[in-house]
Amino acid sequence: MRSVKPKLTTRGVLLSPALFALALLPRLAAAQEFEDVQPSTGILALKQQGSFFIGGNAHAVPDPYAGVGAGARPGNSMINQMYVQFQKPARSNNLPPIVFVHGCCLSSKTWETTPDGRMGWYEYFTRNGFDTYMADQVGRARSGFDALHYQKVRYDRDAAEFTDDGTGAGCVNGASPPGPNPAGCLAPGDARGNPVFPALPGKTGTANPSILIATDMFAWNVFRYGPPCTAPCGAFASPPTIEPWPDEQFPMETVLPGGSQTFFKQVIPDLSASLGTFGPNAADIRPTPQRMAVLARKLGGAILVGHSQSSSFPTKAALQDPTGVRGIIQLETGCFLPGPGGTLTDADVETLAKIPMLIIEGDHYTTGNPPVPQARPVSPCPEEIAAIRAADGDITYVHLPEVPAIGTGNSHMFMQDHNNLKIADLIIDWIKHHVRARRED
Repeated sequence: MRSVKPKLTTRGVLLSPALFALALLPRLAAAQEFEDVQPSTGILALKQQGSFFIGGNAHAVPDPYAGVGAGARPGNSMINQMYVQFQKPARSNNLPPIVFVHGCCLSSKTWETTPDGRMGWYEYFTRNGFDTYMADQVGRARSGFDALHYQKVRYDRDAAEFTDDGTGAGCVNGASPPGPNPAGCLAPGDARGNPVFPALPGKTGTANPSILIATDMFAWNVFRYGPPCTAPCGAFASPPTIEPWPDEQFPMETVLPGGSQTFFKQVIPDLSASLGTFGPNAADIRPTPQRMAVLARKLGGAILVGHSQSSSFPTKAALQDPTGVRGIIQLETGCFLPGPGGTLTDADVETLAKIPMLIIEGDHYTTGNPPVPQARPVSPCPEEIAAIRAADGDITYVHLPEVPAIGTGNSHMFMQDHNNLKIADLIIDWIKHHVRARRED
């Protein structure tokens, strides 16, 4: 497979005075540790860089709420916006812009400087001539989240715990110990007229949305740095009981005890982990796919890239509005089962058959308990691929260990693995052969 080399030369590239001055400075890309950042060789010539939001709506915040201080005032707050950061190279390759969206427990940091300080895809794709965009999922990182859900529940519980009908019965409303409230207690939200966050699926009563806190053990197993750990273990275990795969491509010095452990600094709480839906057409409480479709349309066409938790988002975006979706790239699963009993209808398949699709999966998948290694990931991808190809669609599946130029040992986070730029080259090569160039301005 033909490899695309990074454009690190400044020959023939003109910079504005401001960009030229900035380009002379060492590249201090955002890494977890300042000392880890490795300087790039050559100037990164940009035409523009910036940021903006897609979507968002005002949400009424009543007053008062317990514990927020005397300065609290009623008003509106903005929710459901999607933060987008971008940079455009001075010299374009005339291919559609590319939009990266991170997965669970992460942010756009995923695509920036790697934990050990090497060049990430955000810079690399820009150096290869792409207008490059990174979006923080709605409800995550710089996009913010709807804190009112949590404040409502807190207020309802606090008020109920100390309020009764005058009989002196203690009101517990979800407090410890759990159980039904004594007679005379107000149910959360009743009588006071305060809106209550709806019950989550399978639960009753007032409940906060779950917050997924990704521990080092969670990251170890999900990101496949080594054989799955079922006992208490992790980088911070004492004594550590973890060993990486012998051919592991991830920079393990940023994970293992005795190293910098800087990888864990990019792992953040996932406040929307339980709020999404997994079908391609169902209404999604997290509106990120819809925002991605809007962004693609505003850009005049874009290639959408999702990873892990967001790997299905480009597909969901295209099924909501395919107008601007020029390509779909799914990193680490994201497939749907077509046909009766599945989640892809025949109409969905026809829509996706009009958009080039690329699916990439890494190495060392296991299934079962005790874990059994799998030659290939167990997913509905084969069925989806067959259905789209039967509809004359253009869909490519890549299992990285089967690509000689890539080799074995790629983790779930292969955009940060030691061979991350080789994988980027593979993606760029696919785009050049499968995605139409954009029209000349």
